[in-house]
Amino acid sequence: MAADFLTDFVSELGVGFADPITLAINIILSTIIGGIVLLILLEIVGKHFSEEVKPANAFLLVLVINIINLPVIFGLLTQFASFIPFLPVVLPVLIWIVLVKFFFKELAITHAILVGVIGYLLTIFLVPYLIGLASGLLPI
Repeated sequence: MAADFLTDFVSELGVGFADPITLAINIILSTIIGGIVLLILLEIVGKHFSEEVKPANAFLLVLVINIINLPVIFGLLTQFASFIPFLPVVLPVLIWIVLVKFFFKELAITHAILVGVIGYLLTIFLVPYLIGLASGLLPI
């Protein structure tokens, strides 16, 4: 009975885990490409404002965001806080800002907000394009 409930719940969210290998490859590829893009952004901001950033944290940040962006987790977050207006727009940006500040404590809050907003926009517009280019090169 509990398994039926979970299966129905996950299928309502539109998640298909029929091919976990493809899901894992997409997460790894997205983490690598998103980490490189975020690292470039962080290096630009860090050099401009004379702040040190740890390169490994960029990849860790992107991995955590990729896991949060899985439809199951993000669907749960939006369902539990559905009373907040404009939640699908505001929540991802807030998650980015909070995680940037968490992983890069040395950044000032204004710089974390700047990196969070720009990083979110880059993951919407640039990173999927780059992932599409890179996945075309994979032999799978």
